[in-house]
Amino acid sequence: MSSNKNNKVTADSYGSLQGTEVVGKECWMLRIPPKLAQAFENSPEGTVLGELVFRKGGGTGLNKIKPSLEVHVAEDVASDQDQTLPLQYSLQAMTKKLPTLHPFTRHPNGSVQLHGTVSRTANLQVHQDANYRALCKTRILASTVHNNRFVKPVEANQVVQQTSRSMKTPGAKTGGGFGDAVHQFGKRLLEAQQNQSLNLKTNKKARFTEDQPIKSIIFQLYQDQPYWTTKDLQAASGGRSDTEIKKVLQEIATYHRSGEHKSTWELKQEYQSGNNKSSAEEGAAEGEDPSG
Repeated sequence: MSSNKNNKVTADSYGSLQGTEVVGKECWMLRIPPKLAQAFENSPEGTVLGELVFRKGGGTGLNKIKPSLEVHVAEDVASDQDQTLPLQYSLQAMTKKLPTLHPFTRHPNGSVQLHGTVSRTANLQVHQDANYRALCKTRILASTVHNNRFVKPVEANQVVQQTSRSMKTPGAKTGGGFGDAVHQFGKRLLEAQQNQSLNLKTNKKARFTEDQPIKSIIFQLYQDQPYWTTKDLQAASGGRSDTEIKKVLQEIATYHRSGEHKSTWELKQEYQSGNNKSSAEEGAAEGEDPSG
């Protein structure tokens, strides 16, 4: 009788707070994939779900290791009759910029038990390693094989080789329909990748000389398009120093922090339109050797 009475929702019990003394206890909130969440939910109480591994960072240069937080799911939890879930996950997009959140449990009588305050949030993301790719292929085969059709996943290099052979055959014709559309799409994609690679090599080897001033290069690139990211400028300039590029941009360009062209640089008004040519000449003149 007393248990039933305690579970009864009343005006006083509903919404009443318990555990306010632990509000100062810090908690993390992790967003996890739905299938993994379901596996955790189906596990009996007391089950060891996995391990949280903190990897220490250090080193310099090519041997530098970034610190990381990883979750290794227990094999007993990840395996069931329907499928095998990935075991390796990492914590991504961790942030402390969040509103005030409190994890809680609501009792049958409507009262709320607080467990602390959320101090960080993060996303649990699967490691896309060889085991994960093999698992994805297995899922594709399991979902697409039936009596009438068999769909086989292929590697990327197989698609490129097949497309290349078709392109080398003069006057080759396809049967039309969906298969022809896939073939044409792969052909256009391959040609675009080859053209992009050729353009980058041309920019690096022929468009700019090694002794050309960085300001002159940036003005020349702005004649091609009005908005650039620092990363794209570095690639188009042939791998010039990121520090030098940013220094020049702070002098001649404006950074867009929001809007349609967010995270890009645009030339200041005095360097735009008809001034581009003279500005490029000015950048080249600044880099000349006075002794010459």
